[in-house]
Amino acid sequence: MSPYATGGGGTVLEHHFGAVMLSHLLTGAPVPGLGDHVTPIEVRFQARAVAAVDDYLVTGRAGNGALHRLSIAVRRRPRLAVGDSSSVELVRSFLATVQEQWTHLRAGRWHLALAVAAPFPRAASLQALTTAAAAAGAAGVFRSRAAEPGQLNKSAHRALSDLEVLIAAAVSGGAPESQVAPDILAWRLLAHLSVLELRLEGVRPVDRTAAVERLQPMAAREGTADGDALFSRLRECASDYAPAGATVTRESLLRALRGAPFVRDETPPASPARPRARRGRAAGSKLPRLLWSRTGRLRPHARQPHVHDGTLLAVDGHILHAFDAASGEPLWQPKSMGYDNQPPVDGTTVFTSSIGNTLRARDIRSGMETGPRIDKCAAGQAVCDRGTLYVPDLRGFLHAYDTASGQRLWSWPREPAASGFLETPRVIGDCVFVTWTSRDVPRPWTLQALDIERGRPRWAEPIRLAPAQCWVADVDRVHVVSPETGEEKPWLSTYDVHNGALLRQEQLPGLVVGVAAASRKTVHLAHQDGHVSSWNALTGEHRWTVRVAKALRARPVVAGEEVLVASWAPGRLFALDDATGAVVWNAPARPAASFEAPAYVAGSAAWAVSRAGVLQGWDLHTHRRLPGIEVELFWDPARQGIPQLWGGVLYVTTKNGSLHAIRLDESV
Repeated sequence: MSPYATGGGGTVLEHHFGAVMLSHLLTGAPVPGLGDHVTPIEVRFQARAVAAVDDYLVTGRAGNGALHRLSIAVRRRPRLAVGDSSSVELVRSFLATVQEQWTHLRAGRWHLALAVAAPFPRAASLQALTTAAAAAGAAGVFRSRAAEPGQLNKSAHRALSDLEVLIAAAVSGGAPESQVAPDILAWRLLAHLSVLELRLEGVRPVDRTAAVERLQPMAAREGTADGDALFSRLRECASDYAPAGATVTRESLLRALRGAPFVRDETPPASPARPRARRGRAAGSKLPRLLWSRTGRLRPHARQPHVHDGTLLAVDGHILHAFDAASGEPLWQPKSMGYDNQPPVDGTTVFTSSIGNTLRARDIRSGMETGPRIDKCAAGQAVCDRGTLYVPDLRGFLHAYDTASGQRLWSWPREPAASGFLETPRVIGDCVFVTWTSRDVPRPWTLQALDIERGRPRWAEPIRLAPAQCWVADVDRVHVVSPETGEEKPWLSTYDVHNGALLRQEQLPGLVVGVAAASRKTVHLAHQDGHVSSWNALTGEHRWTVRVAKALRARPVVAGEEVLVASWAPGRLFALDDATGAVVWNAPARPAASFEAPAYVAGSAAWAVSRAGVLQGWDLHTHRRLPGIEVELFWDPARQGIPQLWGGVLYVTTKNGSLHAIRLDESV
C-alpha cells in the first residue's frame, strides 16, 4: 500500500481504483493514459519494487506487438506544494522514471499518470499544462508558448511555477537529472503525464458505474446485478493483491474468480474428435487448387516471396515488388533496393534498403514513404519484431528503434575485434540473438543474447565455437551444431538461454542438412548421409537415430506425432514415429524424382514438390495419395530459397520468374 494514498479514505480509493484496473484487464478495454490502441495484459500492484512510481504499473500490448507501460501514482488530493514532503517525494518518483525510461517515454512506450479523487481543484490547470507540453514537442517551444499572452490562464501559470519549485526541491533532495534545468524537467514530466480524476466515491460514482457496465458481458446472466457483484469481487481481489504487491494477468485473475456464481465460465467446450477420412476416399479431393499465376512479372531466379497481412513481397535482385496476395495484382511500382535484401515488415510498414546504406519506411500497400530514414546502417541485416526494428550500423553497433515513432530505444556495441555481424538478428521470446566473428581467436564464431527491452547482454560471456553449421533457439534453450577441430562429425551443444551455461554436448552421426525442426520438447536433425536424429530439447539428450535414405537435402518437418522427411535418394516421403524413429509409412515421388525441399503440412495432408516440378500430397490419416496439380514448379533452392506456406497457401517463384499461388488447406 502506498503510504501517500493512505490516511482518511486513501486506502479505500486505491482499492476501488485497483478494481477498476482489474476490470480493464478482464475485459481488454483500453486504460486511460496507456493508449486507446493498447490492450492491457498485466497489472502490477505496489510497483515500487520494479518502477520508481507507486502505486500501479500497467502493461499493455499494441496491435504490432509492442509493449506499453503506464506508471500510476494514486493520491487523493495532493497539495503539490514545496512545503509538503509527500508532494516532493511524488515529484521525485516521477523524475526518476523520466530519467530511467526517457527513451521509452520519447518513443511513446512508457507513460505517467497521476490519479486523484474528484473534485480536485488543480486538475484543470494540470491538464492544460500537460496538453500544451505534449503539443509543443520541445522544452523551448513550450516555454515560449507559455509566455505568450492568453495561452495559459493564471491558475495554469501558478501550477507551472509551483511544479518548477517542487522539481527544484526534489532535485536538491537527491532526485535524478540534477544537471538539467527545472523548466526542462517540468516540460519532460508534463509532456508525458496524464491526470486521471477518479469518481469512485460518493452517491453517484460514475467511474464505478462505467466499470460495472464493462463487466456486464462477462457476468453469468449479463445483468446489472451480476455486473455489480463482479465489481465488488474485484474490489476484494484488489484488497488482497495490494499488500502483496501482486502481478496480475487476465489468466490469473480468471483463476481467482473461478467458481463465483456471477462469473461466466470461459472454459471452451471440448471439441469433438475429427473423424478419420475413409480409406475408399481421398481426403481433401478438391485440393490443391491454383488460385492464380502471374508470368513475366519477375526476372528468372527471383527470390521466394514473403506474405505480410495480405501483401506479397518479392525480392528480385535490386528490385522489390509488392503484389496483392489474394489476386496477384501489383500494388505499386517496383522499388530499387539493396541486392537480395529481404525487407523487414512491421504491420503496415515495410523498411526498404536503398543506395547509401539507408532504410526507408514505406506503406506496404501504397509504397509511399511514411517516416524518417535510417542512414548508414547494414540494411540487409534488419529485422522487425513486435514494434521494434533491430538493425546494425556500419561501425558494429546494433540499434533498436520504435517502428511507430522512429525513436532509438537502445544501442549495443559488439566486440571491437569483431569483423562484423554474421547474419540478421533473431528475436525469440524476450531475447534478440546476434552472431559475429572475432579475429585471432581459436573459436571465432560468437553468439550473444541481448535483452529486448534494454539491449543488455543476457550472458556474462558469449558462446564461442568453431563456425556453426546451424543453430536454433527457443525461450529456454539454444542448440548449436558445430564441428570440433580436426573432426568430421559435428557436435550438438545445448545451452541455457537465461545464463548461457553449457548443459550438454553430443556428437552427431554426420553433417546436418538445413536447419533443425525444433519444438519445446524435441529437436530433429536431418543428415546428409540419410540419417535422421532426435534430441531432447530441454536436456540435449539423444532420443533416437535412424537411417531412412542414402542421401538427404531437406530438413525434417514435424506433423503431430510424426516426423516427415523428404529424401533425395531415393525420392520418397518418409513418416517417422516421433517417439521411436520407426518408419510409420513412406511413399515414392511420382514420377520418380528426388526431393530437395522439405514437406509442407496443411490441415490433414502433407505436400511436397519433387525435382520434376510436381506438387504431390498424401492424406496423413489414410496415407493415400492426393490428386496433383498441372503446374510445373521448378526453382533453384540455392539461389531462390525455399517457398513458404502462408495461411494455407503456397506461394512459389519459379526459375523463369513466374509466380504461383496454390491453396493447400481448405479450412483456412
